Amino acid sequence: MEKTIKKLNQIKPRQEWVVLLKSEIINSSYLAEPKVNIIERKTSVVEIILRVLFQRKFAYASMTLLFFMVVGVFGFAKYTMPGDIFYPVRKIAEQTQQTPIQIAYNRSEDLVRAVVENKTQNLTPAINEYKASVSDAVKNLTDSLSNKKNKEPINNIINEVIKIKENQKNLQVLGLNVGNDDEISKLTNLLSTIVKNQIAYFDDATLTEEQQKILTQVKELNEKERYSEALELILEIQK
Repeated sequence: MEKTIKKLNQIKPRQEWVVLLKSEIINSSYLAEPKVNIIERKTSVVEIILRVLFQRKFAYASMTLLFFMVVGVFGFAKYTMPGDIFYPVRKIAEQTQQTPIQIAYNRSEDLVRAVVENKTQNLTPAINEYKASVSDAVKNLTDSLSNKKNKEPINNIINEVIKIKENQKNLQVLGLNVGNDDEISKLTNLLSTIVKNQIAYFDDATLTEEQQKILTQVKELNEKERYSEALELILEIQK
């Protein structure tokens, strides 16, 4: 038996069989491990990156579109008037950017436009908005004039008031009189207060001979209750 085993130990396999066996072992071990397709992995990563970029671009595009829509609405709203669907947008914008007296002037312009262009559907809303804006302006100006810390130049106020009164005259020529209501009467009373305050101010000021002549005319117009004309002359004194 021992001799048989020694003989078997001396038997060597053929070289072709050894190479074939090694190849099979290596292939089997390779197949046993999960394959990782590098190309597929790269493709997967690229897809993820593209997906994220697409989502971001879509978000940016949506935001850009929304921005231009908002800008477009606000731009269009500038040309609307009371009674139009986008007028509330314009009204909000004005309240954040303009003074009450400037807004009142805008409403007077809207009213003139509604009459001139015969926009009957806008006429009643324009009248109501005008009266409400004048009421707000009068209250605001009354508070401002009584406040010694008010920094708004009086000539700015006078300019806006003069333009409003001019539009009232234009409306009368066009056949629409809005000067008999309480709101408009309050504006007239406010003009009287402004003129009297300015007369008192210039009486205590040092004026040139020319300015003194103008002040005399202002006093005469005040006595005749022609306040708008008096305010125009006051502006001449301030130059």
